Amino acid sequence: MSSQKALLSKYAADHGFRNTRFFVDDGFSGTSFQRPGFQEMMRYVEDYSVSAVIVKDLSRLGREYSYMGQLQDFIFPAYDVRFIAINDDVDSAKGENDFAVFKNVFNDYYAKDTSKKIRAVVKMRGEAGEHLASNPPYGYIKDPQDKKKWIVDEEAAKVVQRIFNLCIAGKSPMQIAKILTADRVLTVTAYHARQKGWAMPENLCRWCTKSVSGILEWREYTGCTVNFKTYTKSLKFKKRMENPVENQRVFEDTQPAIIEKGQWERVQELRKNKRRPTKTGRTSMFSGLLYCADCGAKLYFCTCKSYKDDSQNHFVCSNYKSNTGSCKIHYIREQVLYRIVLETIQRTLTYVRMFRKDFKLEMLAQDEESRKAELAEKRKALSGAKKRMEDLDRIIQHIYEDNVLGKLSDSRYLKLSRQYEKEQAEIEQLAAVLEREIETQAGQVSDVNEFLKLVNKYLDIPELDAAILNELVSKIVVHSPVRENGRKQVRIDLYFTYVGQIRIPLKIGRESLNESEPACQVTPVPTKFLFTSLWDAA
Repeated sequence: MSSQKALLSKYAADHGFRNTRFFVDDGFSGTSFQRPGFQEMMRYVEDYSVSAVIVKDLSRLGREYSYMGQLQDFIFPAYDVRFIAINDDVDSAKGENDFAVFKNVFNDYYAKDTSKKIRAVVKMRGEAGEHLASNPPYGYIKDPQDKKKWIVDEEAAKVVQRIFNLCIAGKSPMQIAKILTADRVLTVTAYHARQKGWAMPENLCRWCTKSVSGILEWREYTGCTVNFKTYTKSLKFKKRMENPVENQRVFEDTQPAIIEKGQWERVQELRKNKRRPTKTGRTSMFSGLLYCADCGAKLYFCTCKSYKDDSQNHFVCSNYKSNTGSCKIHYIREQVLYRIVLETIQRTLTYVRMFRKDFKLEMLAQDEESRKAELAEKRKALSGAKKRMEDLDRIIQHIYEDNVLGKLSDSRYLKLSRQYEKEQAEIEQLAAVLEREIETQAGQVSDVNEFLKLVNKYLDIPELDAAILNELVSKIVVHSPVRENGRKQVRIDLYFTYVGQIRIPLKIGRESLNESEPACQVTPVPTKFLFTSLWDAA
């Protein structure tokens, strides 16, 4: 940089240019003209305050040949600006330089070639499992002994864990941001500034929703490395695009985990089901968890302004609208739901603790059975995709022969070949996804052990709260009410985190738990017994 300035200063002095000023873009790519120094220079140009622009060579002004041509041929002449590139012997006052256009093309090609080589190096590093991010996420720091590795920053990691725990407890990113702000927790920017001795920002503790959401999305907190999350379409199109999950590379156990994998996955599920308050401002811990047994839609939480207490708060199917919707009524009061879910959880956890070994064997057998069925379906779909690929190859060969023999016109051939080639590309992409899923699923291990950890964690649950509910329950399915003996009854199916529905032998459900009246009706199914709940809807 200093040598360039010395060269330009000497040239200006030798050729009588006075009142000179430098515009520097150190650290910016020449392929972009959105550089701060260049933009500042152009403001002077457009104000007719510049008589000459002098650069060492054409590449110092830019490496994008089309815009370089516009600058030299149209923009600078329009503002009476003399353009000089010393080493390339370009001076607009002496007329056009015929080789300037070729120089600009070569400079553009050089930038593309360099970018291609850098991309190849980055891809190689990413495929090897190295961290591609220049800085680790909040909660980690670079290992002083090995800069390629991350270690846990204990102070920041506690904040990360707190954010995830608050999300599990039913708090939205906005609510979490308000809690952290009220507790005077340093923001990510302020924390990094304090650690590295930078100038501190004005709002040290004002957390924003975007920061909290970003932390909740970082999969790296589970101890893995995720590479190729974004990409650019080309050298000149700088916008980062989201890469599909199937095109990303995940490497497990590359650094110590701050958040358990199960907790991270549960948080992602919860964030898909956002809990929005009703017009009265009330919310329910069950919002986002209830689904209709008939149409599969979610149940909406409804409140009444006319009631001061919460006795009439209820859930109803979103597709039911006073007999004009597409579904029957699926209605359950929040208080009844609370009682059902609490007692079902209490009894289920009691059973699991009492018959831990039998439960584990049963769930592993069920998991293996379901995985085999799902794998069989995917293998069947993959086989069908490969067969269709072979058929398309034969079809394309036939239409090519017909075109050569004059049986098929060129326009018709081109239309058909494009159509079949497009279908081939789509099938190839589908087949690649299926192959990856089959490979991944074939090596999966049951999540029963993770559920047993939760059983050990919650030895006694006298009351339900959002944190307990979100950790233990993944979904609640509500059936349409039925009338028996003059009373309406509603059945719900409870799906537990990691293991789904839990099947309990009939004799254990009624006798071994030492209860005279079971809280849940146990419905027999072939060879096993499903633990469901049937309650008065009133």
